[in-house]
Amino acid sequence: MAYEAGTVDSGEREPVGTARSGHAGAVAPAREAVEICRKRAARDPAAAHRQELATALHTLADRLAAAGDHEGALAHAREAARTFAALSEEHPEVFRGDLARSLTSIADKTAATGDRTTAVLFARQAIQLQREVVKSAPSAGLPGLAAMLSGLATHLTADGEPAEALTHAEEAAGLYERLVAEDREAFLPEYAAVLRTVGNHRARLGDLSGAVSAGLKTVACRRELAVLQPAVHRPELATAFADLAAHLNRVGEPDEGLSVAREAVALLRELVPEAPGLRPTLAGALGALAQNLADTGSPAKALPAAREGVDLWRLLAEEQSGAHLPELALALRNLAKLRGMNDDTEGAVDPAREAVAAYRALAVENPRAFADDLAHTVGDLARALARTGDHASAAEAYATTATEFAEVHPLTTRRLRVERSIFLLDCPDPLPSEGVRALVSFLGRDAGLEPEDGPDLVTVRARRALRAHGDREAVRAAWEAETHGPAPDWLSLSAATLEAVGTWMFAPDWTASRDLWSRYADTLGSEEAAAALEELALLDPATARQHAALREFVLDHGVTSAYDPLILSGQLTEWVGCDSWAESRAYLQDHPRLLQVRPSPDTPLSHVALLDVSRAEGMDAAYRLVEDRDALQAYVDRALEAGDGTSLMHAAAIEGQVFEDRLSSFAHAQVSMVLSGAVQGVEPEELAELVPRAPEEIRGRLVREVAGLSVRYAEPYGELWLRMIKTLSGAA
Repeated sequence: MAYEAGTVDSGEREPVGTARSGHAGAVAPAREAVEICRKRAARDPAAAHRQELATALHTLADRLAAAGDHEGALAHAREAARTFAALSEEHPEVFRGDLARSLTSIADKTAATGDRTTAVLFARQAIQLQREVVKSAPSAGLPGLAAMLSGLATHLTADGEPAEALTHAEEAAGLYERLVAEDREAFLPEYAAVLRTVGNHRARLGDLSGAVSAGLKTVACRRELAVLQPAVHRPELATAFADLAAHLNRVGEPDEGLSVAREAVALLRELVPEAPGLRPTLAGALGALAQNLADTGSPAKALPAAREGVDLWRLLAEEQSGAHLPELALALRNLAKLRGMNDDTEGAVDPAREAVAAYRALAVENPRAFADDLAHTVGDLARALARTGDHASAAEAYATTATEFAEVHPLTTRRLRVERSIFLLDCPDPLPSEGVRALVSFLGRDAGLEPEDGPDLVTVRARRALRAHGDREAVRAAWEAETHGPAPDWLSLSAATLEAVGTWMFAPDWTASRDLWSRYADTLGSEEAAAALEELALLDPATARQHAALREFVLDHGVTSAYDPLILSGQLTEWVGCDSWAESRAYLQDHPRLLQVRPSPDTPLSHVALLDVSRAEGMDAAYRLVEDRDALQAYVDRALEAGDGTSLMHAAAIEGQVFEDRLSSFAHAQVSMVLSGAVQGVEPEELAELVPRAPEEIRGRLVREVAGLSVRYAEPYGELWLRMIKTLSGAA
């Protein structure tokens, strides 16, 4: 069944009318605490008192948010952040984490006011700061980083960026997996929560097997937690069941999905009477049950569950001022499809029409998040109307919605007008002729999207619809009549050529690309391939331009000359991305030609050092430097003894990027520049900020190293050596 999967709402809500009043009662003591701390900080602005004030402001902001005063909450969260920002300027190592958490709070409270885009910006800033915290204190900083990444994923989803949201959610899941290995009891609930997010995002983006994998892990975690604390975690287990049931349906395993959905619904029916906040989860589980019943050959049995789910979502949306309108819209869309499966053509129209109305309201407020759903749902309504024979109303559904969004979101209008034209191609005469003329008019006059608007899927859809239209001569005649010019090359582009060029253009790596060129050499070398690249540029301009240039280079200079540098560059990138030094070494041994490569400017200096040392002393010697700190120090000692600035710069790169010894790295980099005679820009005083943070052992060693060099290489840089010694000893 062409059902759409949704995300089940697992948030347990307090009964309407009681939560806000309870939270409001907690605001007054929080305000009083802020005033007490404010007066104390005014009398004595010591860091400890200002920290108390910032913490009290945070508490007040959280309680205001819980009471529904989102603007007031945001104002106090901003004041708390300003206070922590000042403290972080004075004591960065102490207060950087507090500043990151305060920015996270601003992000959450900004999102609550409806400004999702700004919320994303604050969440990014918080993560940037928290990554610095993790560098200096990994154990203390990782839980906060994982939580902030999960929060950013939430804000990106609300802002209509599910692909980027998935990237951050997966990073958060990886961090929580590490944390669970260290303290299972403390972090398993957070790990389960972010796994659920990963699964739902993967499903939304089409990675169905990945969604099932994450869903199975979520269920396993929730089962374990439910055994330990049934009252707390059985509701989350039910939600995990409902999600997994939907994922299994979409991946084509409805039998397994049906079993899981039944388990979810049964558990939720047991829990809901005592926990009405679980009604959203039950509504979602009913939808999953209906999906799987339909796809196991029982569409008639699926109807009662689907109707019950719609009724429950409608009730929730009315009770909570439209909070569940997205879920209601999706449930209505699925109910319409289900009625169509049961040959109830008339009955499918009303829920489809109601779904369009719901998505129209959502898309007006947040077009980035809901315009795509709106376009698909208008198509559902048009097809439902067409099945009743009312093609005029079907076309009007597209036209009315397109007109409504002309000012609100022009891109949606553009898309809906093209979709209307494509729809007309399959209607009874004379509507196909109108569709052809409209598509030709659009393609002949539309300038296309700006690069910042992303891939131009609409133009590609229009072109392919015209190519697929049965009456090719009518299309050509319409083009010539509308544009007063000949039909374009893309109009006769064959599907086989387009597929071959697309497969080559989106090859996973340069080795695969070269092999595909060899397989499709005649096709890729043809003039038609150039037309295919021009069309694919509508989807990915940069990659299309790159491959157009590559195609010309191959045709002029041959496959080997064109591909060798690209393959080596790709292998260099893969080598740099290895997860461990053991894996890195094995990769370099398997790809020895990398030792002949001149690294690109963005290659990490530690890897440049590895290549240079491998060429000079062999891989064993090179990898000892990144695996053994003592071996690296011995290498430094030899470089100092020989006055070898190049080797010392390699050591500096490894000290900083591998062992995170920033003082040794910066000091040895400056020494390397002096030994090499490149003293312009060497400012020993720049080391002063790093000196207090380094252990005494490191500071003493560096002072002794520089002192020895100052005797052996006193001229002409004696004054630089002296300044360096003073800075490293803390006397600068």
